[in-house]
Amino acid sequence: MRPPLIYYVVFFTLSSYAVHGARILGLFPHTGKSHQMVFEPLLRKLAERGHHVTVASFFPLKNPPANYTDVSFEGIAGVGIETFDLNWYENPSLVQRIPIVGSVVKQINEFNPLAGMAIHVCSKVVDWPPLKEALSKEYDLVLLENFNSDCMLGLLHVYGIKAPVVALLSCTLMPWSAYRIGITDNPSYIPIVSTAFNSQMTLLERMENTFLKIYYKLWFNHKIQLKEQAIIEKQFGRKIPELSELSKNVTLMLTNTHHALNGPRPLLPGLVEVGGMHLDPTRKVIPEHIEKFLNDSENGVVLFSFGSLIKTASMPKYKEEIFINALSKLKQRVIWKYEDSAENGTLVGNILKVRWLPQYELLRHNKVVAFIAHGGLLGMTEAVSAGKPMVVIPFFGDQPGNGASAMAAGFAKVVSYMDLTEQELSEALQSVLSAERRLNARRVSNMWHDRESAPLDTAVFWTERVIRWGHTGKLHSSAKNMPFYEYALLDVAAAYTLILIVIITVIYYILLKISLLFVTREGKQKTH
Repeated sequence: MRPPLIYYVVFFTLSSYAVHGARILGLFPHTGKSHQMVFEPLLRKLAERGHHVTVASFFPLKNPPANYTDVSFEGIAGVGIETFDLNWYENPSLVQRIPIVGSVVKQINEFNPLAGMAIHVCSKVVDWPPLKEALSKEYDLVLLENFNSDCMLGLLHVYGIKAPVVALLSCTLMPWSAYRIGITDNPSYIPIVSTAFNSQMTLLERMENTFLKIYYKLWFNHKIQLKEQAIIEKQFGRKIPELSELSKNVTLMLTNTHHALNGPRPLLPGLVEVGGMHLDPTRKVIPEHIEKFLNDSENGVVLFSFGSLIKTASMPKYKEEIFINALSKLKQRVIWKYEDSAENGTLVGNILKVRWLPQYELLRHNKVVAFIAHGGLLGMTEAVSAGKPMVVIPFFGDQPGNGASAMAAGFAKVVSYMDLTEQELSEALQSVLSAERRLNARRVSNMWHDRESAPLDTAVFWTERVIRWGHTGKLHSSAKNMPFYEYALLDVAAAYTLILIVIITVIYYILLKISLLFVTREGKQKTH
């Protein structure tokens, strides 16, 4: 018997609601503006498509759509927005100068503040009235950042929110990310986010990479997950499952990477690369004084910016002189993002210092021929999208790894800030301005753009797919629930070893019996 017509009407009505009118909660407790810049286009796009989006973050959206609600963390006491002073990178300790050991110590020291930041924010938001009100409602989907905290996963459990979770990453996978969906993250060829390695590592690099992977996973569990769990349990007066277990409730992970830049790695349906989803394809107006400086250049322009987090105006004068001397020797002009410049820019020879610049718009300008940057993934993706070669001067976090990936791809040169000399910077600039590097940059850019759909459209599709199918989407590997000895086939290896020992033992005893039989017969023959 065929179902009545009303069945189809109800089915398609519900399907339409699931895709176009979902209630979405976004939870972003990190204070890094650059992270939020990656996620904002997706959040806005989902609202524009008819979903009801509620977002808790430190960065309320400017001019949000009508069905977009902000829950601001801006008033939380003791939480400041990240900025970095370049004077911090002067006079490194003797330990940091030791090969390998210094690198490991530096990376560990850079990760430690992330724990303090996560714990402090968690201790505040668990009792933040606007967030408590938002969590008391029902949702069809939760979007949250997978970075330095799992506090929000604990709160979702406390408030009984069982909606599927999509985790967003502004960078490549963190060392504690892969196991959540059962993906292989082999340190023999997958570099940890904080290292300056690419996929082809030496023995010593693989040793360092393996140590850091194990250390970071233990560090995250003991320094963050267990402490956040204790904060939540104290606040609500009851036990909750371990956050390491709740983290496996993530249905989908969207990561701001692409193999053209970050190199190939194993993927599952539950891990989707959407590198560049924050890039705005619309053209923006370039300030008049910058536009004139560009158009008047005969040999092109080099763009120099360390982004919004690192203030180039804070570098010591001797370091600034290194940059000025090297850049002054170029036949190209230079636009330098320098926070202490005049309102309409400060001109120093062939160098125009400006307080602010539309970075992506300038990178796409045909007069811009190269980019000096710190290696933040947002700037890297902009350079790749625009097809511009780079001099990368990394400082912390994923920047060394991004620089290594760009260098392996053939469109960048990496130099050290702490050991920077005028000659080294000049040689790096000449290298990236060569025809070979510029052609490589265009080649990588073409690969970057050669996709089935735009990265933001891909992110929207997979997000709405999770809304449609929920927890039943079958996006994970069963490896996420395997103990390590099963995942690594240690039990299988042990079983085969035991079988082999038994076979060898049986053969040994058979041969021993046969040899004894022959010896006995020979003895009897001699007695007769």
